[in-house]
This record gives sequence, structure tokens and C-alpha cells, in this order.
Amino acid sequence: MIELLLEPFQYGFFVRAFVGTGLVAVIAAAVGTFVVLKRLAFLGDAISHTAFTGIAAALLLGISIYAGALVFAVLTALGVVFLTRTSRLHDDTALAILFTGVFALGVVLLSGSPGFSGDLNSLLLGSVMAIQTREIVLTASAAVILGLIMVLFYHRFVLISFDPVGAEAAGFPVAFFQSLLLTVISVAIVISIQAVGVVLVVALLITPAAAASLITQRLEALMLLSSVFGLLASFCGLYISYFVGAPPGATVVLAATVFFGLVLGVQKLRGV
Repeated sequence: MIELLLEPFQYGFFVRAFVGTGLVAVIAAAVGTFVVLKRLAFLGDAISHTAFTGIAAALLLGISIYAGALVFAVLTALGVVFLTRTSRLHDDTALAILFTGVFALGVVLLSGSPGFSGDLNSLLLGSVMAIQTREIVLTASAAVILGLIMVLFYHRFVLISFDPVGAEAAGFPVAFFQSLLLTVISVAIVISIQAVGVVLVVALLITPAAAASLITQRLEALMLLSSVFGLLASFCGLYISYFVGAPPGATVVLAATVFFGLVLGVQKLRGV
């Protein structure tokens, strides 16, 4: 029995997949706490789809797809801040304009390049079993940097999340820290693409944080519990995918959704 349970770990690709997905899940879930609190779920979806355009441009230019995805993701995040502060548009309206316009650009860029369909399929749905040591190092480095930013500016992010009007009235640089927070979210989305792909990446941001929010409203505990749920979902999802032959990225997302359903069910039974 023990041999069967440990069987996946005899393969290097599974160990790399577990480490890479675990890193991504933890940082995405922690960052996702602010996405849930600020009700910016649509933001994650929009940025992930504009990152698709960055991937398309990078493929055409022959450069790193992650560099292309990051540039477009960050530009989208900063564009939202710019539009909401200069055109009096609501966040969702600004997002819709950028999301549809930039995504349409990606479709146009790829319309004459059918040869990229195989690569794009793995990027849209994830290819975590193909992750290499170099990519794990890059993911870990990005996760450490994002973690440090979250720790250093934690109280400022909390302030602009809960009272941006009051903070601005007091002379606090709200626009700068809004841009920084959205940039952190963008980077978290881009580093998650390898694990679950463009289509499912928003689930790693939202679902663990949403499950944790059903249990606690204390922000520190919420971020910690969210990361735990993300890590558990990545482990269970990869484990199940190995034995049943299911797509790893989709199975990780499904596991996160099951955790959310279980937490919701327990809370309902308790009458909370």
C-alpha cells in the first residue's frame, strides 16, 4: 500500500510538477485574498486573457512567452488604474474595454499562424508535467519576490483595499500602491500559467481564497488558510491526475472547487 502511495514520487517529472504547482498555488492563493476582498475576480480573468495576447506576440517574435505574457498582464493592470482615474469609468467597465480589445488583438495575431496550435493548447490548459528545474527556480524566485512585497507593503495594501477614499484624502499615494498591488496580481497570474494554463488560472487566485473566507474574516488568517487550501488542492489534484490519467491543471482546479464545496457544506450544516 505504501509503495502504491509513493509510486508517483519515483518520477522526476512528478516531483517537479508537485514543487512547481505547490509554489504557484501558495502565492496565487495568498495574492488572491486581495482579489476576493476587493471583489476583483473579473480582474484575474481579464488579465489572464490579455496575457494570452502577450503569449501570442512572444511566439510571433520568437521571445520568451512568459516575458510577453508578463508585459501584457502588467500593462493591463496599469491601464485599469489609468482609465479609472482619468476617465471616471468604473473598474469593471475599464476592465471590459481592455479585456476585449487586447484579447481580440491576440486572436488577430494568431489568425495567420496555425502552426502554434499545439503550443497554445498546453498554455491554455496547462502543462505542469513538463515543467523543468530552471522553470521551478524562476517560479520560486518570483514567489519569493512577491512574498516580500506582500510583507513589506501589507498594511498599505490593506489600507487601499478597505478605505481608498480616506487614504487619498489623507495624502496617501493610492494610485501607486493600487498599481503595485495589481502588478503583484499580474505576476502571480503569469507564473501560474505553466501549472493550469490561461483558461483556469483565475481559479487558483479565487477558489482557495473564497473557501478560506467562509471560515475566517481575519486577513492574516485568511491569507494563511487560503495558501493551505491552494497547496492541498495542488497536491490532491496532481495525485489524482497521476492515477486516473486526467489533465493535471484541470484536476488541480477541480480539487480546489471540491474543497470550496466541502467548506461551504460544513458551514451550512453548522448554520453559519
